[in-house]
Amino acid sequence: VFTLFRTQPIKHRAKLRREEHRNTEMKQISLFVILFLGLESFGFHISPARTALRIKALSHKTNHPFRYNQPRYIGQHFAEINEGEEEEKLLENEEDVNEASKRQMLGFAIPALGIFLCNPLLSNIDNAFVGRMSGTSGLAALSPATICTDQVLYFFSFLSRATTGMVSRAYASEKNTENARSAASAPLTVAIAIGSIISICYAFFTPNLLSMLQVNPSLRPAASSYIHWRGSITWAALAQSVSLSILLATRDAMTPLKIVLLAAVVNIFGDYFLCASPFYQLGCGGAGAATAFATLFSSSFMLKALHKKKLLPKLKLPTKDELKELSSYGGVLILITITRLIGFLSMQQAASALGVKQLAAYQLSINIMMFFLLFGEPLSQLSQTKLPFLLDSYSSSRSNGTKERQNIIQTLKSISILALFCAGFVGLLSWATLYFGSSIFTGDSIVQGLARSNALDIFAAVSMSILGVAADGTMLASRDFKFILSVGLSTCLIQLNVLKNHCTSVNAIFRTFTFRLASYWIAVFLRTNLGFGPLGRVLRGKKVEGEDEA
Repeated sequence: VFTLFRTQPIKHRAKLRREEHRNTEMKQISLFVILFLGLESFGFHISPARTALRIKALSHKTNHPFRYNQPRYIGQHFAEINEGEEEEKLLENEEDVNEASKRQMLGFAIPALGIFLCNPLLSNIDNAFVGRMSGTSGLAALSPATICTDQVLYFFSFLSRATTGMVSRAYASEKNTENARSAASAPLTVAIAIGSIISICYAFFTPNLLSMLQVNPSLRPAASSYIHWRGSITWAALAQSVSLSILLATRDAMTPLKIVLLAAVVNIFGDYFLCASPFYQLGCGGAGAATAFATLFSSSFMLKALHKKKLLPKLKLPTKDELKELSSYGGVLILITITRLIGFLSMQQAASALGVKQLAAYQLSINIMMFFLLFGEPLSQLSQTKLPFLLDSYSSSRSNGTKERQNIIQTLKSISILALFCAGFVGLLSWATLYFGSSIFTGDSIVQGLARSNALDIFAAVSMSILGVAADGTMLASRDFKFILSVGLSTCLIQLNVLKNHCTSVNAIFRTFTFRLASYWIAVFLRTNLGFGPLGRVLRGKKVEGEDEA
């Protein structure tokens, strides 16, 4: 009986431990009943309490089951039981913390995903209205038009990225709204100032811009009308981007999601009224006007939300220190953004050289790619929101920082798992959308066939983009700007050479993009796991001091 009920060694997982304790208790009760009834039947009168204590000791002893005459033995094993229970509680707490952390990540990532998907979704809605109402030429005209508007906004995306890093560090874990508002003042002021200058440039220099891009003369009137409407509210678009980053940096993803979704509804009604209604059929110009009005609508509500949460920054001339902090992000980020923008411009020019129908198919394909690519953006925001505070805590820790390092590793693991899952699943969605849904955007069978032939390349591009964007967030959070710039510049030069000399189809154009993202992801993976750069040194347990490694 004692051999049968001998307990297993202590396990290090909470679920197994709970099951073990339940089984042990049942064995103790059974053993107690057998011994008590058996001894009573032979005329021995034994205290049930004392018997229970001895059975408790026996059930936890493995080498000497018959040592009844050692009082210290029982206390010793009760201590072992208490230690086991404490260990179990610690394990359970650790599991609860990890589970809560993952739930918090998903609770932030899912609303943030809706925010980042909204703008490309509206671009695809513009494509659908214009492609159906204005034909292939209208769809082709949107390609240079969106390059001149969306990509110029992307050029100044360093403002929103800098805002996320600066505000998240100022807000930290203490939820200091005053520090957050002060940190966001410089980015918002600079965004409105730069946006106003760009809006003026659009008003006077749009024809020159289209000439520089060597746009087909037959497409320039439609493209100009779209650019004029979108360009007139560039200041509002940049202010909205910075405001959104402030809210995300303070761990609020639901408020901007509600505003963006409401603006999306406004944009859809505007597209219908100005592009497809019996009253107006303005084509590209109507789509641009609807998007401009929706941007003004959402920007005003973003600022109102910041005011309500006491996070609205004051517009003032930035101080020297504020400009220095902003330039610490912006200086290198501008160069990084330029390398990426050059890649997109070169891809568009390579598609333009192939013909109008190929350009229309490229426009359809790249908008679908950009829509699904942004599934990785919340993962980048997660890294930029959570990691700066953890890295600062690790650097300032007086001890060896084991706890902070484990938190960083756990965060990176969670983000990596989410990125791998999203890369495969969202890549399949992008393939299915382009292969089966191209008829939604155009009635031209040739354009539809060209778009379907790009489906596998879009799958590869989207999958690698999600992994690359997630990895990019960790590099931005650790401020490893030199590495990002060096890899971006080298891959950009390779892409330009291939686009110029070896691309004779739309498929080949997208493969150059996939190559860039795959190279970047592999470089980040090797750098961090080999212990180079700020993040790599943290993973190896080294304190981060001084400048980043080149």
